[in-house]
Amino acid sequence: MKGIRVKHFTLGEGRIIDTRYHGYECLVHFISGLTRWVKRRYLVFLEPPKRIEKEKPPLPISFHWPKLIKGGREVIEAFRAGIVPGNWIKSWTVGRAKELAQIKTWLHDQTSGAIIIKGEYGAGKTHLIEYLYHQAQELNYAVARVSIEPLSAHLAFPKRVYRELVQTFRVPQGERFLNFRETLSILAQKKALKDHFILGPFFNILRRKEVTTPMWQWIEGLESTFNEFGSLYDHTTAANIYSYILSGISRALVEYLDTAGLVLLFDETESTGIYRYSYEWQRGMNFLRGLILVANDEPDLLEERIVKREYCYQGEITSLVYSGHRKLPYIYQLPTYLKVAFAVTPDFSIQEMMDEYNIYILELEPLEPQYLEHFFYRFVELYRKVYGLRLTAREKREIFTFIKGYAPISTRIFIKAMVECLDFKRFYPAGEVKTLAGGLS
Repeated sequence: MKGIRVKHFTLGEGRIIDTRYHGYECLVHFISGLTRWVKRRYLVFLEPPKRIEKEKPPLPISFHWPKLIKGGREVIEAFRAGIVPGNWIKSWTVGRAKELAQIKTWLHDQTSGAIIIKGEYGAGKTHLIEYLYHQAQELNYAVARVSIEPLSAHLAFPKRVYRELVQTFRVPQGERFLNFRETLSILAQKKALKDHFILGPFFNILRRKEVTTPMWQWIEGLESTFNEFGSLYDHTTAANIYSYILSGISRALVEYLDTAGLVLLFDETESTGIYRYSYEWQRGMNFLRGLILVANDEPDLLEERIVKREYCYQGEITSLVYSGHRKLPYIYQLPTYLKVAFAVTPDFSIQEMMDEYNIYILELEPLEPQYLEHFFYRFVELYRKVYGLRLTAREKREIFTFIKGYAPISTRIFIKAMVECLDFKRFYPAGEVKTLAGGLS
């Protein structure tokens, strides 16, 4: 590459006079008189770099090389963020045989509608939620998931959570998955939920193919009011409205689309503990409790009277909060065929609920060293196939010894450190990985 004309977006034009780190950085002499080492990706080549192909490491011979490169890079980039891509979730789940068995048992158990996945930050809760998402699909469940956020999807505001669930709603049908609109269109044609107070009138219009975009936005939680159907409120007291809708859809999926039910997944549930006003915490817990009771097919939700209390309407038996504007039951009909999963940190206190209701509890412990080591060496081999990085046995041991110190902090940090170290060795072969300690802590 020496002598090639290049251009930098701020330093202007110049010529390459040297390279280092396998061409990752170029020493450029700019027209301005400045000479500086610049990362190659910041340069625009003004003439063909004739030697670039010679500097590339040879590709390993593999029949599935194109597929390996594409999938391998997807995995590496996901690990760089500390997560596993959904398409590869089973391939990269290690050391969790007990937890995976519990998840499968819960999915098959018709007597329990709720599961709590507890673990510290970075312990792998999101990983198991992702695993549960794919496992449920394999068992013919419809699925939807949401990551609880203080602003956009707080449990205190059920409509916002519902809106997020609608966007991720998927129903397995043969070789493909139906989204929310496709599913409702099919259910409408099959004349499902005719007596459902919200979906029934909407399905009547949908069967006649007269549903407009604003109507769809209404049922998807994007619009609050549509004159023909009434209002879907964004109030903290509206948990009953959205539980009623979801339980109706879940039941219809079993009766008309031959699924096993509907699984709702809630990640980072502990974020509900971040709130502006104290009543938001109470309403968030009300929605969580309501979903658990619905999933557990609590008959009191169909039988209880709704009474006016000092600040809101509540169920006389369950004390759940109801919307004063639409006093719908939490449950459409029994059974609901609904299941709910919540990922929480240990300091998120819902012990009273856990003791009172039939809830599976899955507690995540840190991965044992042998599983971390197995995970690491598998990743080193993948990285070699994708980027051609070859490490000696000593270098591998040194890197693993260095990064396993981050495992007690969190599995996520361990994974991110693993990627950072291999990236470093790719670009700086002679460098010492311990120099990364400050950036990884």
